[in-house]
Order: sequence, then C-alpha cells, then structure tokens
Amino acid sequence: MALTGYTGDASLYRQLQVHECYATGAPMNLSAALLKSAGGDCLAQPSAGIEALRNPEPHFFILGAKSYGRLSTFLLRTGYQQIDQLAAAYADESVLLPAGT
Repeated sequence: MALTGYTGDASLYRQLQVHECYATGAPMNLSAALLKSAGGDCLAQPSAGIEALRNPEPHFFILGAKSYGRLSTFLLRTGYQQIDQLAAAYADESVLLPAGT
C-alpha cells in the first residue's frame, strides 16, 4: 500500500535517462498529463496511456505509485491499468518503438 506526499526512491534508476518533474517528482510526460487534468474526482480520471509513461531511457517505464510522485490522486486501479497497458504494448512491439523509428 502506498501513501502519498512523498517521492519514491529513485536510486534504482538514478543513472538512467529519466526526466522527472521538479514539482511532483513524477516522470515529466505523466506529470504534465496529470496536471492538465487536475481537479475534479480522482475516481473519474482517464488513463494517461503508454505515451505518458514513456521516458527518454528506451524500454524503461515507471509504474505504480512511484509514477505519480507526490501527486495524491494515485489509485491501485491506476497502477493495474498501467501494467495492463504496458503488457499490451509489449504484445504489440511496434508500440514500444520510439517515435520516428
């Protein structure tokens, strides 16, 4: 179970190319998508999709509570959806290729 108001331990991927938002501690693409849709009911938030989970480091994704950084809208359901989206993307490998390849 994850609590909010903290950032996860990034020491595991400190040497990788991960672009984190300075305000939330979440990966930049996901943080931007979440901050755009801020407010309202966290139960009604749409899934951000695989592109929002993508990092500059190839084939490296941050999932679960750590992907939300300090944002308090993370739900376990969201983490399960992220895992399902990534598994589906690996089933269709063309989705995982960086844009422009």
